[in-house]
Amino acid sequence: MAAKKKASKKKPVVKKKPAAKKPVKKAAPKKVVAKKRKGTPRNPPMHAKVNHPELEDDEHEEVFEIFKVYDRDGSGSIDRGEFARLLEALGQSPGEMELNIALDVVDANHSGKISWDEFKAWWSSR
Repeated sequence: MAAKKKASKKKPVVKKKPAAKKPVKKAAPKKVVAKKRKGTPRNPPMHAKVNHPELEDDEHEEVFEIFKVYDRDGSGSIDRGEFARLLEALGQSPGEMELNIALDVVDANHSGKISWDEFKAWWSSR
């Protein structure tokens, strides 16, 4: 008798699907929190220390507030970059040459910065 070969029972090959990748959640950027410095308090801006007797009337008070807004670093004067932002806020977009000319006109003592007195004179002449 011929031995019957047993049919081998091979398990069918099942192709596994690759596991779906879970979306990687990116961590939110950390907020930078200013640390309080110990010791001496931060110096107030230069224009906060200045007492201007002409600021008694409302017109000069308003001009001085404009001056303080554009004196971003609190130095008591408006530098070239700050003056460029001021001119842009007034609706002008001067090129380099126009900015140099405007700064030269407003900066009476040619220091490269516009002091409060120079700014006041320029603003009131407008």
